[in-house]
Amino acid sequence: MNVATDDIAVKRHPVVTGLHRGLTSACGTTALGPMVLAVSGGGDSTALLLAMDRMRGRSGVDVEPHVVHVHHHLRAEADADAEFVHSLCEELGIGCEVIDVHPERGGAEARSLRYDALLGTARRVGAAWVATAHHAEDQFETIIAALGRGAGPSGLSGMAPRRELGDGVSLVRPLLQEAKASLHSLCETAGVAWREDPTNVDPTTLRGRLRRDVLPVLEALWPDAARRVSGNADLVRAASESLDAAADECFGGGREWTRSSLRTLDRGLRLAGLRRALRRAGLGSDGID
Repeated sequence: MNVATDDIAVKRHPVVTGLHRGLTSACGTTALGPMVLAVSGGGDSTALLLAMDRMRGRSGVDVEPHVVHVHHHLRAEADADAEFVHSLCEELGIGCEVIDVHPERGGAEARSLRYDALLGTARRVGAAWVATAHHAEDQFETIIAALGRGAGPSGLSGMAPRRELGDGVSLVRPLLQEAKASLHSLCETAGVAWREDPTNVDPTTLRGRLRRDVLPVLEALWPDAARRVSGNADLVRAASESLDAAADECFGGGREWTRSSLRTLDRGLRLAGLRRALRRAGLGSDGID
């Protein structure tokens, strides 16, 4: 494969700096120790792997990447994907583990098994962090979908840069501010031809339809919209957290309130509290993992 690991253009690529910035923001440090990287072999996760390889040589960075490729056995090309990831890691001198899972269907079941596998590896190697390659367009799609189903502020804040995956292990998404094209540019600069998964653009799925028919139109109207929307998600999340804190203070953990007490509240706060009560009763959800 002959990755250009010593090429100055790879070392100075903006995605490497973006990863450093994203990890510092999400984790609060770059002294990370063992970290599990979820690498499918696609352009996004391959860029994450390449950027991590270059970033770990920077001053002040302490990270020991452990690559996990989850083999779902859902496509004929999946064996070749696993071999690609294993070979790339071998060339970079990074440990790689291929974990087999066998979902009967794709979608939510495959996703659940994938995160279980990542969490299991993190616990086995003593890692407090699992990193994925979600990027700005992924965030854009998530927010559009949340908007379409009428999600509240927490849903419209999209995917969090960091969330708990399991006891003592956090899932981080350090590339949410990076455009997909930038990630692929890093791969091209390093001379690495990534694997393609045709299901990612399958128009029979929600995300596939958004990628084919919606995002190109929005990007044509507002160039670089995905990155700007992803950046705005942090502001929406902060506002949502403030609103939740105010709802906690006014509504507590109860399920019954008098009309007179509700009438005195600001309309936005009243709606937020009632929406939260519905979620807790299992009648709705804004949550996005």
